[in-house]
Amino acid sequence: MHITTSALALKLRGMDLFRSMPEPLLLELAQKCGIERMQTGDTIFRKDDPGRSLYLLLEGDAKVHDGDYVVANMSVGSCFGEMALLDEGPRSMSVTAIAPALLARIDREIFFEVLGDHPDVMEQIVGLLTRRLRFQTDQTLAQLRRREEELTRLVDERTAELIRQKEEAEHLRAKAEAQMREAEFQRQRAEQSERFEQQFLANMSHELRTPMNAVMGMTNLLLQKNPRDDQRRYLDSIRQSSEALLVILNDILDISKIQAGRLELEWTDLNVAQILDNVFTTLQFRAEEKGLLFQVDCDPDIPPALSGDPVRLQQILINLAGNAVKFTEKGRINVIARLLEQNAGRCRLRFEVTDTGIGMTAEQLAIVFESFRQASSDTTRKYGGTGLGLSISKQLVELFGGRIDVESTPGEGSTFGFEIELAVGTGQRKPETSAAEAADALRGMRILVAEDNYFNQVVAIETLEMLIPEVVVHAVENGQEALNRVKSEPYDVVLMDVTMPVMDGLEATRAIRELPGPAGLVPIIAFTASVTNKEVKKCLSTGMNACVPKPFKDAELLGALLAVKTSNGQTPSVGEGEEYRPENPEAGSSEPNGAPQLAFLEQLTGGNPARMRKYIGLYLDSAAAAIPNIEAALAAGDHEALRRAVHTIKPQLRMIGMGDAAELAQAIETMVKEGAADRALLTGQVDRLLAAIRHSVPVFQSYLV
Repeated sequence: MHITTSALALKLRGMDLFRSMPEPLLLELAQKCGIERMQTGDTIFRKDDPGRSLYLLLEGDAKVHDGDYVVANMSVGSCFGEMALLDEGPRSMSVTAIAPALLARIDREIFFEVLGDHPDVMEQIVGLLTRRLRFQTDQTLAQLRRREEELTRLVDERTAELIRQKEEAEHLRAKAEAQMREAEFQRQRAEQSERFEQQFLANMSHELRTPMNAVMGMTNLLLQKNPRDDQRRYLDSIRQSSEALLVILNDILDISKIQAGRLELEWTDLNVAQILDNVFTTLQFRAEEKGLLFQVDCDPDIPPALSGDPVRLQQILINLAGNAVKFTEKGRINVIARLLEQNAGRCRLRFEVTDTGIGMTAEQLAIVFESFRQASSDTTRKYGGTGLGLSISKQLVELFGGRIDVESTPGEGSTFGFEIELAVGTGQRKPETSAAEAADALRGMRILVAEDNYFNQVVAIETLEMLIPEVVVHAVENGQEALNRVKSEPYDVVLMDVTMPVMDGLEATRAIRELPGPAGLVPIIAFTASVTNKEVKKCLSTGMNACVPKPFKDAELLGALLAVKTSNGQTPSVGEGEEYRPENPEAGSSEPNGAPQLAFLEQLTGGNPARMRKYIGLYLDSAAAAIPNIEAALAAGDHEALRRAVHTIKPQLRMIGMGDAAELAQAIETMVKEGAADRALLTGQVDRLLAAIRHSVPVFQSYLV
């Protein structure tokens, strides 16, 4: 848009500021005005910029603002920046076009140039500017007050909200702390309950092991009496079943493992026909006593060698068939194994146990696999039992990757069945190295025994000297001495106790592995009474090459020595969830208040009377010292001294064959170490241990007469 001087003068006349200005001066002022175009968003002038010009908005719209705060909107005909005609001070606000705009600009220099010779006109304009300034100042103050009041209101509201949120947060924090305290209380109760449960199971373990120990011990004695062939067959079955039951018993009693889902299968070769034969041999006499027909039937198409856990599979079948015998008063029990499918080196098998017993209703079937549950209270009273067998069988079948099922009719009988898939085995076992071959392969070894217990030292040295021709054995009492010996002398292997004074076996192993040259590579075998997965992994992770459980067997020790010699120092691994299993289960134990058994000591010494007498003598000397030490520590409340005294006698209890007393000592040591024992419980356990030791002394003394 082009605007003429006269048109601009007319627009200026419309302004209060220039309404009284003479026409010639107004035309001169219009002629000297500057014309500016602005686009939307263009800034005409900014806050704090020097004020040099007055503006008249000829076209478009603009806003007066302070940042985001809009003070006023202006349209055509509005003028702004008047105070720049009097003072070059900074602008108090910013002005921005909010639509395309056309502006007339009157610079301060032009204003004074035109009106400098007309003081009366200048006075009128200055008076008008002064009044306008006062009005604008009042308006601005009023707006600022309103803005202050609004901000105060917002601050008050926000403060009130923050106070409310703070109070709510305090309430939530107090509630969370209360919940944490309750959770901690419940955790402590759960841990205490678990300790009581484990203690109950430990006590039950002793009660169950006593008759089992008698069964196994007397069976071994009878086998040494040159029985007839049929008697030997029965005794072998008793022995095999007892050993299997001992393995099963250990898993059942370790309820924490069952509840944590840590039962593991051991995958090895199995023969289904042999397992069924073992089931038949185990249960045949119970069935015959009740006048029942007991039959097993194995599908001849089942491959003779499969890969699985024979102990667990036999456990399942004995549980199911044993229940069938228990709940059947007349008729028959059939145990069958059928091949359903064989493909790509795998077999799918179906096992069924059918009886003609009391049967079950649909309601009873719904709970039959629950732990500690039987079909009814009448069943429990009449037939007895814990109600664990079917629950454990169900878990084991699921570990095999199968599912167990049952069909039953009250008064007619039941059929329990399950299907599992197993890989076909090779049927070829690696030839085992005989003891003589192993001993000859180890001829002339230099062995260092690190063991703080003198009894254990004697057993280890004598066993090694008896088993290995030309062996050289040195002994030290702690890890520091073992480290010094390895630094100064070459050894083929180190047998390292884990718990020792001065420096324990784990610390000593780590120090040895840091030695330069061959000394740092010497094979190290852990001697430990604990062969749990956690303990074995701890030993192997420190650099040990193998673990031998205490008390050890000759075959176990020879096997470990031969393994580390032929493995070029390679360390075996134990994966997550795997359980380290020694080759042979722990032999003969005794109830703390029962008669000690010499079966284990006979196995340990190879039946050598002189060695047996020597070990018994060493045990009696240790017992004589342990009893007053344990009593004094308990009376003084010195838990650390009590732990050391119990730890000292524990391995000797194992070596002498008092397995249950050794387990009791281990339980006491664990209770003290974890600080989890109350006074009454600890005193009761220690009293039981002392009673077992005192009871054993005259019994063992009688063997020396």
